[in-house]
Amino acid sequence: MVADAFAAVVARERMVRANSGRWRPDLVVDTGDSALLRVPRDHGCMVVGVGDVGEVLALVENHAADLSGARFLILPYGILHAHPGRVEAALGVEPLGAWEWMWCRTAPARQPGEEHVGPLGHRTPEEIDRLVEAANPQTHVRGDRSVSWWGYERDGDLLGVCGLALPGPGFERENGLQLAGLGVHPDARRQGIGAAMMAAITRWGIARFGLVHYGVWLDNDPALRIYRRLGYNAGCWVQSYTRP
Repeated sequence: MVADAFAAVVARERMVRANSGRWRPDLVVDTGDSALLRVPRDHGCMVVGVGDVGEVLALVENHAADLSGARFLILPYGILHAHPGRVEAALGVEPLGAWEWMWCRTAPARQPGEEHVGPLGHRTPEEIDRLVEAANPQTHVRGDRSVSWWGYERDGDLLGVCGLALPGPGFERENGLQLAGLGVHPDARRQGIGAAMMAAITRWGIARFGLVHYGVWLDNDPALRIYRRLGYNAGCWVQSYTRP
């Protein structure tokens, strides 16, 4: 059964366990060491692969017909370099980028500017979309209405945003809170806005959910340094793909 297979993957894979409060796969293929999940989304599906690069590639190719609706993929880092073009050919997708999945259980120290951070319920979706487009256009949650948005506002201007993918009903503290799409307007960078948002939201999330996790592009060294300073731990490296 899908539920039993998913439970086995959750038990051994920290990243899957952290997202198990939101991911509800309708297909799980598990070899015992590697696994492939198909998670329904509003439009198509998301595919998650964990484990050995070669085994995950074989699962993708062998189940390509079941994954034809995939719009976003999370696969083990190294699959693109070890097997260039194979995932793209199997599913008609293209590489999006490599990132590090990070997690935190310890409330970070307060950062300057946190008084400007809070929920954006008073902002229109269009206002948030414009800032996301300018600050972090590659994020997969751009335009996602299921995400709760927080931001950094100063003198009436929205200068930064971060999406909160809240766990569903019946969550456990191992599920935690996923952050996504954090970005600062290009004209407002290097002012500590990203650190202030991350610290305030992380502290809020840990108090309520026990765990906060986030994916950071591997080439974003300044952000990685900030998050490590705030207490985030390295979880795993990931290669993502998207449908053109």
